[in-house]
Amino acid sequence: MQSIKTANVAYVKVAINKKLQTVRVLATFDNTKRDKDGNIIVNIHNAVFKSGDIATLDTYTAEQRATAVANTLALAKQVLRTDNILLV
Repeated sequence: MQSIKTANVAYVKVAINKKLQTVRVLATFDNTKRDKDGNIIVNIHNAVFKSGDIATLDTYTAEQRATAVANTLALAKQVLRTDNILLV
């Protein structure tokens, strides 16, 4: 059975926790929250998809982090039922 995809755009941010030196992916459909420059704000409070920590900055190479983010984006597409993802 194939699931129905939504036409809504998911706004995705790759967030780095500087204190813990970890990387996570956050996604939201809410495009009304913007900063003073008009950029969409994606944070833990308005995120509909939160990946948890997927990589660490000190033990993963840049290539390994990019692979982890790509895998997480593929998961986010399935969970959010959309192929329309925009990195912010």
